[in-house]
Amino acid sequence: MALSVGKEELQGITENFVEKLFTKGIFDGVSVALAEDVIGFSPSIHRFCYGRWDVKHFLQDEYERLAPCGISQINSLCFNTVENVSIEVHVTVSSMKLRKLIMLSITVMYKKVLEGYIVVGINIALDSDHRTYKEITPPDMDQYGYFSAYDNFTGLLNREAFCSRTTDMLADYPHKNFDILRINIERFKVINEVFGEVQGDKLLKYLGNFLKSIDLKLYLAGRLYADNFVVCFESADGEAERLMRTLQVVANSFEINHHTMLTFGLYKIEDKTIPVNKMIERANIALNQVKGNHRISHCVYEEKMWDRMLMEQKIMNALDSALENKEFLLMLQPKYELENETVIGSEALVRWINKDGRSISPGVFVPIFEKNGSIYELDKFMWESVCQQIRTWLNEGKEVKPVSVNVSRIDLYDPDLVDVLNSIVNKYDIPKRLFELEITESAYIGDPHMIISVIDNLRREGFCILMDDFGSGYSSLNMLKDIYIDILKIDMGFLQRTDRTGRGNNILSAVVRMAEQLNLPTIVEGVETKEQVDLLKSIGCNWVQGFYFSQPITVEAFAETM
Repeated sequence: MALSVGKEELQGITENFVEKLFTKGIFDGVSVALAEDVIGFSPSIHRFCYGRWDVKHFLQDEYERLAPCGISQINSLCFNTVENVSIEVHVTVSSMKLRKLIMLSITVMYKKVLEGYIVVGINIALDSDHRTYKEITPPDMDQYGYFSAYDNFTGLLNREAFCSRTTDMLADYPHKNFDILRINIERFKVINEVFGEVQGDKLLKYLGNFLKSIDLKLYLAGRLYADNFVVCFESADGEAERLMRTLQVVANSFEINHHTMLTFGLYKIEDKTIPVNKMIERANIALNQVKGNHRISHCVYEEKMWDRMLMEQKIMNALDSALENKEFLLMLQPKYELENETVIGSEALVRWINKDGRSISPGVFVPIFEKNGSIYELDKFMWESVCQQIRTWLNEGKEVKPVSVNVSRIDLYDPDLVDVLNSIVNKYDIPKRLFELEITESAYIGDPHMIISVIDNLRREGFCILMDDFGSGYSSLNMLKDIYIDILKIDMGFLQRTDRTGRGNNILSAVVRMAEQLNLPTIVEGVETKEQVDLLKSIGCNWVQGFYFSQPITVEAFAETM
């Protein structure tokens, strides 16, 4: 049952809840609104619980731990996040049982639903600014021993201590199964830049306090570096999923108006003889599979990921020698005028034939180079190869048609990109109308303002810009409204994958008509059948490209079409 109140009433309700809890052990005002998967945690006593029943016991235990007690001061603050409201109550409790005054910080996290607000989390902690009138050092440890084993920023185990103690825990329980979970804050640098490093530091401590509060019998938590955390715990059905879901709730409850996204990599320990450091790296390999993917937040490690990582490293190491040995081959896929099916240009594509004659698919090496940024070096090599070939044809007196080259998203972040392209074209004295630039649709999504600026500069320099792969990703009419391009390339494939009703044909026709009204010529790529050709002719498409007309061919074969 939700609390049917407005946001402004939550502060008073929460203060009343805290007062009744610590003076009378009554919490009925909020308990009716506990979500089914509500969490309760108390970093100060290392307590974590999940679900309505356990959270109610958690609240009762907190009262009994201090009772009898009174309250001498209480005040609260309200923080709004993207979809939550968090009320943080600071209270001074006089505990007769403990014979001391204790400053507590109680945070109740509310989530907005149709009926009002439900409680998704309750955190009871010592006030980070005041703690108690008597500071308590970690038991049974001298100061040097504590700081040599713990991260002095969050109080979690540091990497070395985490590995050592996890090794001991695995050895002490040889017949139990364990998981290692690696945790990362997505786009943490953005949080630091937008909200300031002070808030970023608070977030790290906030998550660190929660990780310390988890009350599992066989459990260890550590901070590796920066915003990278790791935990090891006994495997149980659904335990990892519950922990990840709870951590995301905790991250969302932090006091900034930002959706703090966490990513997770899970390694299920099967061979306990593997060094823990390597287990952590395997969890990191899994995490990297979903880093930057806002639809999937976690991944479980599989052995093939390790093989893939070794393969990717091998390919990355081979790039420099492949460029030097000219192992990359320029291929051209013709573009056709649809009405009379004559060649009007081509797109430059790359093939990699290594020194032993084996071919490496672009579908393998291009994503790897895009991931580590090496794609820029390959792209520059291809741009120069195209210009060199165009110059050869011009010298031979051939009638040269425009050749388009791919400009990767990574390339666009180089502030010298315009100068680099100008220098290559000028080096071979190539008319810019013969050297077209294809920029994929997905590049516009990451940083649209920067991309708009770069494209405007390129067009001012006389380059022809094609928007590539329109329809294959998250197509937005805002792109066509905000970004001035010269030619629109439409991906035929997106119709084939999901269209069962024929609506795709209508969508394609509407896009072509819209482009015509914007004075944008269209190229439809991925054309493979006569039925598609007939459809495109009927809706007024200008140009086409695809296997129906020609696969990518060698430069020599393309020259025969000129």
